[in-house]
Amino acid sequence: MKKTFKLATLLFPLLLSQAASGQWVINELHADPASDISGDANGDGIRNGTEDEFVELVNLTGGDVDIENWTINDGFGLRHTFVGSTIVADGQAVVVFGGGTPTGTFGNSVVQVASEGLVGLNNGGDTVTVFDESLTQVVSVTYGSEGGNNESLVRDPDLTGVTFVGHSAAAGSNGALFSPGTQIGGSPFGGDSLSVSVDPSSFLESAGASAATGTVTRTGDLTASLTVTLSSSDLTELTVPATVEIPAAAASADFDIDAVDDLDQDADQSVQITASGPNLFTGSATVTVSDDEAPIPTIEIAAVPTVLSENGGSSAVTVTISDASPSGYTFDVGVDDSSEASAPATVSIAPNATSGTFTITGVDDVLSDGSQTVTVTVSDPGAIILERNLTIIVTDDEASELPTIVINEIRTDDVGVDDDEYVELYSAEADFDLTDVWLIVLGDFGAGDTSGNVDRAYSLNGSSATGNYFVIGSDNMLLATPDYPAGTNIFENGDSLTFLLVTGFTGTAGVDLDVDNDGTLDSTPWVSLLDAVSLVEPGDAPGAVGFGYAESLGFTNVLSANGFVPAYVYRNPNGTGDLIAGPFGDDVTPAIDSPGADNSDGGVDPPGPVNVELVGFTMDGTSGSLTVSGLGADIYVVESSTDLGQADAWAPLASPASEVDNPDGSVSFNFVDPEAVGGAKIFYRVAEAP
Repeated sequence: MKKTFKLATLLFPLLLSQAASGQWVINELHADPASDISGDANGDGIRNGTEDEFVELVNLTGGDVDIENWTINDGFGLRHTFVGSTIVADGQAVVVFGGGTPTGTFGNSVVQVASEGLVGLNNGGDTVTVFDESLTQVVSVTYGSEGGNNESLVRDPDLTGVTFVGHSAAAGSNGALFSPGTQIGGSPFGGDSLSVSVDPSSFLESAGASAATGTVTRTGDLTASLTVTLSSSDLTELTVPATVEIPAAAASADFDIDAVDDLDQDADQSVQITASGPNLFTGSATVTVSDDEAPIPTIEIAAVPTVLSENGGSSAVTVTISDASPSGYTFDVGVDDSSEASAPATVSIAPNATSGTFTITGVDDVLSDGSQTVTVTVSDPGAIILERNLTIIVTDDEASELPTIVINEIRTDDVGVDDDEYVELYSAEADFDLTDVWLIVLGDFGAGDTSGNVDRAYSLNGSSATGNYFVIGSDNMLLATPDYPAGTNIFENGDSLTFLLVTGFTGTAGVDLDVDNDGTLDSTPWVSLLDAVSLVEPGDAPGAVGFGYAESLGFTNVLSANGFVPAYVYRNPNGTGDLIAGPFGDDVTPAIDSPGADNSDGGVDPPGPVNVELVGFTMDGTSGSLTVSGLGADIYVVESSTDLGQADAWAPLASPASEVDNPDGSVSFNFVDPEAVGGAKIFYRVAEAP
């Protein structure tokens, strides 16, 4: 039993009010869509756990703002970039969905889908931050485990609410689970708007001038004429006038849309026409411009087998082209590591044929270097036909020097914002090498509640342990310094997860290894499996809980003992003990984590519980006071950060807080923070002095 424990860090967010005329507001967040069709937030008729996530942002600056090149980030990193001019009127909302085909008016808001393929909000808590084009923070919010309740979180009331609540409980929601682009009750945020329609909505690029007619329509006051600014998102496909005037007393005006013919074989292109005007919500329409050139042929390549030995192994690669040619084709062949595999310089497809083959051959060496991944590329010398590539695994024929390495300890969730997520590896052989070793995490993140999806794939190649432990952990870990910093919010903590320690992994993050969701992996894209464990949430799989795959692979499934997916598992003794669930960590039963250290101390019980409570917290201008009970006799300091330590590291206040022992046993920390002015958002925490 471990004897060490860490006092939970006390964290107090301070949200300083800011004049509404000078701010943007993140008004609604959706991290956990309901598991049935009621979770279809983007309105495309399909419930998808990734695509129906969204972030809603509202412009309260008092004027129109072009947010071109602004970005949305979460704890993991970049999620969306606003590419091209994006005018947002005062009072207008912007909604960014994880994906899909958003269908609906969404309160005449600006609607986009995430440029990085997903919004990726963590059910157990996350921080969402908007940066402008100069990377200056515009607005940021943090939420906790309340984000995982099958509904969005929304300010109540809209825009001015200090805290987020579950949408169905918000005043005026009538039990609705979300309201992207609108107020809680479904009505627009207000303001007059422009809309655009196009007839016809698709045409050939050769249609030339007046290929289609656009109509811009306004709402609101019609007494004066209105000059509307028009733009095309792709001037190589279609052009529109710079402006169009809606006459006084008229609600709409027409304008010509001209097609642009080119010589590019670029298939059909979607182009957005946008209309904007002073103090009006922006309107847009999407037009399809069809290519009139013959389509460029495409090639595909496939290898059988995809794993070969360096000692005389070979693989047959077939190149298939979509359209035969009377003169045939010749393509260049490239191998990125000629010390592992060789191939001919070119491959030919005969006249009037649609395929050709060549052979990849392993190259033997005397190195004990494990399995190696080789990329084979087939490309057009004329750079017209898109190249294709595939990967081949070349296995080593020298005796393996890899020691026995096991998963020794895992934490997937903790109190607060999941700073202390990690996986600890252990080997009895000190300073062990991790050549060709990968940590793979299977779950349902980013795959619409499908089970067996590769959530994370961490290549440890080139790393080695110092001593007997190696920790893959969050960048912001407080319990230890990770040997492999893996980002933030690195593990999904709402559903079942399977951790795999493998060599020679050939898959990628986002690949579904259990396509039919039957609990059996359809593919195992690795050379060897060193260890595995599944943390299994109770419930009927796959559903929203997923499967645990470790047991079917000959390893351990750790089951829930409290109705929740296990958040902490460990071996005792190190390396040889069974992986078992440990305490989550609270005032009654402290956490017993020891990343990078021994899991066993010969049976000494952990110390008794501590009861840490916030007694009071006040802030008057730049002066603050925190009163806390249950801290004990250690020395503590007040630290601050503007973003929970992500870019702005936690640091003690410039002027140390004065500490006052109160008659009731509590302790008051009185401090002055000159930074607590001007509408800033600051987080404070009480932590043990370094």
